[in-house]
Amino acid sequence: MTILRGLPDLGAPLASLPGTVFRGYEDPGLAIALPDRLDLERAADGTPVLLVTLVRGEQEPYGRIEAGFAIGSPLSEIGEAAAHQAEKQGELLRVAAADLRGGVLEVTARLGPVAEEVLTPPVELAPGLLTRARVSVALAPRAAVAAARLVEDATLPVTATLRLTLRAVAPRLPLATTVDPHEIAVRLAARFGAQAALTVEDLAGGLDELLAGSLAPSAPGPGDEAGGPVTDEARGRALALRLKEILARPEVPAQGPAQGRYLLRHPDEVLPGQERVDLAVPAAVLVDRVVTLDPFAAARAVSGGALDRHVRRVTTPPLPAGHVVVEFAANLPEPVAGLLALLADLRIPPAPPLRPQPVTAGAALDGPGRTGTAGVVLAAGEEPSGEARLRALLDLPGGPAEVAGPWRPASDRHVLLGPADFPMPLTVVRAPAELTRLATAEVVTADGRVAARLDDATPMTAVPLRPEDLPARVVIRPTGPGRVIELPLGGRDRLDLDLVTLPGYGAQRATIACRKPPVRVEWRAEGADDPPRSVRLDRDRPAAEIRWIATSPFQPGLVWRVADGDQAGPWSAPVAPAERLVIVVDEAKPIMVNGVEMRPDDAEPGVWTYLPPGPFLELGQDGRPAIGLIEAGATAFLQVTSRLDLPEAARAALLGELRRRASGEPERVRPAPVAVRRVALEARPPDGAWAPVAEGTSSGLPPWTTALAATLDPGQAAAVKAALSGTRGRLRLVGELDAPTGPEIRVRDVADLLEPTR
Repeated sequence: MTILRGLPDLGAPLASLPGTVFRGYEDPGLAIALPDRLDLERAADGTPVLLVTLVRGEQEPYGRIEAGFAIGSPLSEIGEAAAHQAEKQGELLRVAAADLRGGVLEVTARLGPVAEEVLTPPVELAPGLLTRARVSVALAPRAAVAAARLVEDATLPVTATLRLTLRAVAPRLPLATTVDPHEIAVRLAARFGAQAALTVEDLAGGLDELLAGSLAPSAPGPGDEAGGPVTDEARGRALALRLKEILARPEVPAQGPAQGRYLLRHPDEVLPGQERVDLAVPAAVLVDRVVTLDPFAAARAVSGGALDRHVRRVTTPPLPAGHVVVEFAANLPEPVAGLLALLADLRIPPAPPLRPQPVTAGAALDGPGRTGTAGVVLAAGEEPSGEARLRALLDLPGGPAEVAGPWRPASDRHVLLGPADFPMPLTVVRAPAELTRLATAEVVTADGRVAARLDDATPMTAVPLRPEDLPARVVIRPTGPGRVIELPLGGRDRLDLDLVTLPGYGAQRATIACRKPPVRVEWRAEGADDPPRSVRLDRDRPAAEIRWIATSPFQPGLVWRVADGDQAGPWSAPVAPAERLVIVVDEAKPIMVNGVEMRPDDAEPGVWTYLPPGPFLELGQDGRPAIGLIEAGATAFLQVTSRLDLPEAARAALLGELRRRASGEPERVRPAPVAVRRVALEARPPDGAWAPVAEGTSSGLPPWTTALAATLDPGQAAAVKAALSGTRGRLRLVGELDAPTGPEIRVRDVADLLEPTR
């Protein structure tokens, strides 16, 4: 497994699914959908989220466009197609949306047969704004005049172009070469012109022409395949994807609309040297996706052909000389959970001799537009040039508190502040209508506080999270029957809770088996009213694979029953899906002995098995736990040995108690076979989050011992000392294993493990 795992594999498209979908690299069961549409978000009353503000007065006219742009892909259609495909072909696919790194938005208008006007210059959007969120951009005087004409004339097209950037794994081809990037830059400049603007296709054609003759065969790495036919087009595109960041940069035109092209770097910017380009080796590359929309036409289509309700005209009164009105706007994902008030501050340093004093001003940015104005007095003819920041009054656990963001340069009468200027990091969580019809979602902090709630009335929120709030999670509770789903929030900028991407949705499979054939088993998906399906198990086929489609992630399992002729037994409780799920329909009832679940082994009469209940601390020859802390000055060393299975004495006691309670004569007890994937020792400061101190795997055989050692920092050493003295919640053992019943994660507090030895 590499750091590329889970990125879209451009060499593995899923053409059988709708939209633009690729397999996940090193995760072929993951289907990743790339964005391919741009829409206007709808307000609660169904109207498009679009407002054009036009301001005029003694100063040159200006304005602002505020819009809710919804970026997406047909996830529901992809999920349904993947589920039906899996039912027929047996391949299970999980669906996810591609993780976007950022975007650039530009709005242009065509005012005549050839004249194209840039209404807003390119605006960079952080990942938190690349979801259903409001975008606010200023209109310069010329653009404001054009916008005034556009809202009146429905025949003039307006185009919002959003250029999105995401990481992916380049397609692999069995070819390689060694190049001098500076020499390639010189040759590209000679062919296309210095700093020419090229499309990716242009760059691909140029590189293929320059390098095709130098490419030699190359073998793919272990576990990877360099697939696909080696056509001129495929070869050129593979070269362009890998060399694009070295040889070019995205075009940001000073005037005129952006075309999604790249500017060749000047050869002096490209360092000489030898660069190995192996197209057979997996590599992460940046890929652009361009989606467009006519926002004015989209709003007109919903509003009966007119834009009146989406236009606000403001006339400003004349001001004395030196008096300037500064307009502030906060371009934030809305609403922000717990935000009681948002303010903007401006400070302008002295400009002697005409203005020897500094100037400060502030404005309240009221919703929903998050705009405000402040008047400042400067020298005659002086324009504002200083610094601005955001201040927020937040409802925090200790009560309302004011926090301030960083100062940043502001040299215009129109100050636009974004998520990076907010005093705390914002995590955007979105729940589409398909989900809020079935469930509510809560963002829960590490201490159990509900920081935000999503439902029909609030389908999206931006959550400010403090370090002490981490790790946070999202808890999704169905309003009807079904299970609760928990998702880690991690360090994400945003989390889209699309129904088809939640765990459990889609095609599932399991193995159904019996101990004493023959038997006929009926089953159907959990919560379904469809007629049951059936399978007959006999001595020749005591087990069979079954498949079903879970149309709800809250009821993803199945129910089953044994049918004998015309008689059918009761339906089982819902069985949740799991990796390598095996359902034994006539499994012997287990016996709970000393807190351990025991089952007879059908293959070995007289033998009973149990899942090893660890991790535990291994005991030394003196009977004491194998954990030791050594301090040498400011340095501390920790050594721990753990085991997954019971100690010999505990296993002997288990057999003795089993003989008193079980029928027959149990001869031996043994642990069921498991595969230990990870054993970790994790520490936590008093008000912080759990973090690994040391980790490893097991010996591979019972009792599955693991030796862990680590050099500790002062905080970790304090946590170990606290656990050794009996304080819970400071040090824990974590075991991750694959059991016959599916994957399991076991957590044991070290203070509890040490309790019997004190």
